[in-house]
Amino acid sequence: MKLQRKLLAAAVASACALPAAALAQVPSWIQIYGRANVSYERITTENSSNTAALPAGQPNQSNWDLVDNSSRIGIRGNKDLGGGLTGLFQMESRVRLDEGFGQLTSRDSYAGLAGGFGTVRLGRTIGPVYYATYDYISMHNHDTGTSSDALLAPTVTGKQGFMNNTVWYTSPKIGRAFTVDVAYSLLGVQRVVSDSQPHYLGVVGSYDQGPLHAAASYANTKNTVNLGGGTADDDKAYTIGGLYDFKTFVVGALIESAKTKVLTGGDASRNYVRVSGMMPVGKHEFHVNFGTVNHGIGSSASNDGAKQWTLGYNYNITKETKIYGFYTKVDNDSNGTYGAGNFSTVNQVVAVPGLDISSIAIGVRHNF
Repeated sequence: MKLQRKLLAAAVASACALPAAALAQVPSWIQIYGRANVSYERITTENSSNTAALPAGQPNQSNWDLVDNSSRIGIRGNKDLGGGLTGLFQMESRVRLDEGFGQLTSRDSYAGLAGGFGTVRLGRTIGPVYYATYDYISMHNHDTGTSSDALLAPTVTGKQGFMNNTVWYTSPKIGRAFTVDVAYSLLGVQRVVSDSQPHYLGVVGSYDQGPLHAAASYANTKNTVNLGGGTADDDKAYTIGGLYDFKTFVVGALIESAKTKVLTGGDASRNYVRVSGMMPVGKHEFHVNFGTVNHGIGSSASNDGAKQWTLGYNYNITKETKIYGFYTKVDNDSNGTYGAGNFSTVNQVVAVPGLDISSIAIGVRHNF
């Protein structure tokens, strides 16, 4: 009996030692990183202006939900190859802490090289246009979850979010503050009725100097679904955005103009403005974020715009860990259908005209 206990203890000790031994073999130029971000929320849907548009099973209602805010885990590395050349890679996966599953390499995942010529990445990414403008000013919860940006033009990310088959180039610093990024993606889609494969082009110039970040971008998606909901050959979005840190207050803003060719009914256009602010007080942060978009086809307005606003509070226990709360609402015009995508995975919200969606949340986030 004593021998059995000793053997069992030795086996357990060996099993526990395996992860540490494995980690010890990981080269120093490779990093394991991630984010665990979960909130508990009261989500409300309401359509007082068009109750008949609500689908079966989605009345005006409020439900509690546990929401995973784009938790992730990844591995990346930067290897000095000599001669001023660096090899780099990243494999980042989405993980769902609310339902217990993940999607391998579903987020930014690529291989590349960096040197005096700049940086080249080949793989899957959401793209530099998004990172330099939209993501930059969504400070309260990293543009994730129910309070993420519901109004940006889908053209910005090639209509797919993270884009497959992408080549992304970043220039070296120009004048110590200015960089240029260019991304081209084949989107991984074949189109039967067109000689041209769907593709995306994104170009952004960024200026970073001290407390100021500013960027101007152009995004073009061809041969995909357009802003007007039909078949399109050409979608474009122009964006100017930035952020300034006054130390006692941080303010950010962006202006977007998007256009699309619609084969029937005239071209569609939309204008989008967002502003955000954050006031840090010790370990506390107070956030406000507001966006508005309008949309028209030809010379007539289609009354399908929306407004989105968020009030947030963060308490930073450490640099890596915070607890937070927020209230967010997407307020659609009578024909607007924005915001359902932010809630659909947790509350099965269906996009219907005029639907207003809101959430009050409390959460915790750990970065590692």
